[in-house]
Amino acid sequence: MGIKLNKVRATAVLEDAIARARSGADLPAIWLRRVENLGALETKTYIAALGGALLATATDDRVDSLVQDMKAGPHGYSLRMVSELLAERNHGRFHMGATGKNPLNNRPFLGGPSRIDEFTKINSKARPAFELFRDALIDLKRMNSAEAFDALAAWLRVRMAVQAGEIAEASSQLALTSSLDAADLFTITEMFVREDAEGGKRGQSLVAAVLDCAFDEVVLQPINDPRPGDVRVLRRGEVVWIVEVKQAAVQEQTAFDLAREAHSLHASLAMLVAMADDQLPLDRERIRRRALQDYRVMLEVVESAAELLSTVCVFSTTTIEQIVERLPGNYAKRMLEHGVSEGGRHRWSELVQAREQSHD
Repeated sequence: MGIKLNKVRATAVLEDAIARARSGADLPAIWLRRVENLGALETKTYIAALGGALLATATDDRVDSLVQDMKAGPHGYSLRMVSELLAERNHGRFHMGATGKNPLNNRPFLGGPSRIDEFTKINSKARPAFELFRDALIDLKRMNSAEAFDALAAWLRVRMAVQAGEIAEASSQLALTSSLDAADLFTITEMFVREDAEGGKRGQSLVAAVLDCAFDEVVLQPINDPRPGDVRVLRRGEVVWIVEVKQAAVQEQTAFDLAREAHSLHASLAMLVAMADDQLPLDRERIRRRALQDYRVMLEVVESAAELLSTVCVFSTTTIEQIVERLPGNYAKRMLEHGVSEGGRHRWSELVQAREQSHD
């Protein structure tokens, strides 16, 4: 049986570490650099996982920092639990990387081995971040609780600075509105989404931003979240519409899988947004008919950003004027939330502003 961390003790350690991070005290330079470097790689889950591992060791240095659950042996502990505690006690004070109350609810942690140093299913793009994370845990394994406390304070100082920067950027993005005409907005949106998918982040953020223009309850799932639907529309807390966004070519089976997943959530509406440059036309009528017949789900397929915008306008009765006014700022905020690169976010602002200036 592994170690069950004391939540009251862990909370007290966290609050003390926050106070130390806010002070002018010197903190370990190596940990400040590690956290900064990990953040620069923009693989959010490892940022949250590192914070959880640091808090665990600072709370009880008997834990083995290279494991993620109590099944690993007498020094095993639940990294998921302590990361969720970190999220619960955040209150907007620091940026954990992964958002939401379950920051490790995705791969490679979800369904992965008990030992982190036995993880094998690592996305090639995420491997540099994983290796930096693993190396940090190897160092952490040799540290006592006092040393881990200082390292946790370093993690917090860096992530507090990130949070402050994002709050400032988000405030400026709230003011990003548009006086473009609809044709210009459709043109730059299509160009922006297709020029660099950023692992699907640009497309998923766009769908959430467009739906934000029409609905009050829109949830953008974390990247690589295994739960159905990249974006969900809720009504009074219940899922009514799920959207899957693909920027790599897909077959019709992807649409049928989406219909099945919508049915499992008791949602009767679904949309597949397939925006890959090499996407072959899908048989929409057959997809629609089979989704209704097999799952009682109305499923629509759209294959461009422009089609997405027009479809949401038509079916939600949102006016094109509302889309044009709201979308630029909505998209900027959703990209920030979803981890689109800083360069990508600046590119979007530049496109909007440049097209507006061309009409002045």
